Amino acid sequence: MPVQLAPQWAAFKRAARHEDLFVFVSRGLVYVGMFFLTLLKFKASKGLNVSDAIFLVAAVLLLLSRRPPPRAPATPAWYVGAFIFLLSGVVASTQADSVGGSLLVVVNGVYLLFILQFLLRQQLNNTLRLQRAIGAFVFGTTLSGLVAILQIDFHLFLPVGNLAAGGTIGGNSRAIGLSTQPNLLGVALALGIVFAVGLLFELNKRKHWYLGACVAVMVAALLLSGSVSGEATTILGLLVLFVARGAPLKTVALVALSLAAVYVLVFGVIDRGSHLDPITRIEKTLNSSGGSNTGTFQLRIDTIKTAWSGIVEKPIVGHGLDQKTLAVFFDKYIYVYYPPHNVIILYWFGGGIFMLLSLFIMMGSSFNRLLSGRRMRGENRDPMRAVVFAACVASLFYSLQGPELVDRWMWVPFILAFCFRDPARPPAASASEIELPVSAPDLPAVTAGNGGPRRMRGTVGRHAAPAREPS
Repeated sequence: MPVQLAPQWAAFKRAARHEDLFVFVSRGLVYVGMFFLTLLKFKASKGLNVSDAIFLVAAVLLLLSRRPPPRAPATPAWYVGAFIFLLSGVVASTQADSVGGSLLVVVNGVYLLFILQFLLRQQLNNTLRLQRAIGAFVFGTTLSGLVAILQIDFHLFLPVGNLAAGGTIGGNSRAIGLSTQPNLLGVALALGIVFAVGLLFELNKRKHWYLGACVAVMVAALLLSGSVSGEATTILGLLVLFVARGAPLKTVALVALSLAAVYVLVFGVIDRGSHLDPITRIEKTLNSSGGSNTGTFQLRIDTIKTAWSGIVEKPIVGHGLDQKTLAVFFDKYIYVYYPPHNVIILYWFGGGIFMLLSLFIMMGSSFNRLLSGRRMRGENRDPMRAVVFAACVASLFYSLQGPELVDRWMWVPFILAFCFRDPARPPAASASEIELPVSAPDLPAVTAGNGGPRRMRGTVGRHAAPAREPS
């Protein structure tokens, strides 16, 4: 079916005429920023991702607009958690090995939890705009996945100075796409798959067939990344989506068969004889024989155990948020330091108990917005709530296995939870408009001349009027 551009272009011009120019351009930049969100290879400067630079420009334009969009519903719990994060981060930075590096992480948190949260909450103020932003995320992640396939199969777009494309497993390269590490590619693809399948549930599947193609590319790239955590996150996210969305069994079976077909295509055609298939990867991950062949599961356990010892030493204040302080475990076989691979332990070790409290408050407020009043399945439900809810669960699940602190991909699903507006309640009637029930007045009795009841023609029973005799 050919794509009809005329209706979309006409709608674009109408929106540009009826909306503040700065607001209109700012929203367009939000879509572009969502496209680049997981493309970490693109830098505006040494320490600034392209997506962050685009979001900052969009936020400035929104603040300069004369006719901003309607104010989004208040999120007091989120702001309480964000301020606790800010204060606990500043206090913890006094204990850090690099005070400046730790304060830089706090500044990143201010940008993420205040500026980006405000921008997305204000601009993505209806279902269509939210779907467009999520679609942009899916397209950007698909591009990264396509590059990952080219890296493995055709040895194109390999990282400069790293011919192994992000490391080797049994002599086989792991793809990183346009990310910076195989596992970061894995979680980006996991979220992209959950979002894309969620959009397919809500949109016309024939008209938006390209989303199915995006899912196929992302699944293939996920398998080639060799990320067991990413694969597990994808499975969990899809299961939560199916349950929350109430997907029929036929649809679940169709998705499962499609994933199986991509698996056969990847390891039967694209990358035959590889050691990146999930079964082999799980075996290597769970390997605890020791030495240089020890799996990453044991490595994660070691980082958590080492960090727990530090938590016992400073449970209230924490140790700091800079990379040097958070590098708690040294792998003597490959000479690499690792931070705690668990978001709860990481927050507690780095920022103390109050920063951990801020994590619970902010994530809890997002889940509360999605679940309160059972609106996902209620009369006025927005089906996109189920999609964002599944992405939040997937993001949280992965963060329990990795060293994520203020990573954008981890927090964006929780921020999107605040983009939903509750349906407006009908206005209550004023006291003057409320009429009290009034008893019916007594009707005067109709009587004949002598005071007796008058017999009316047409009544029935013993009071029926006798028929007149013809004269």
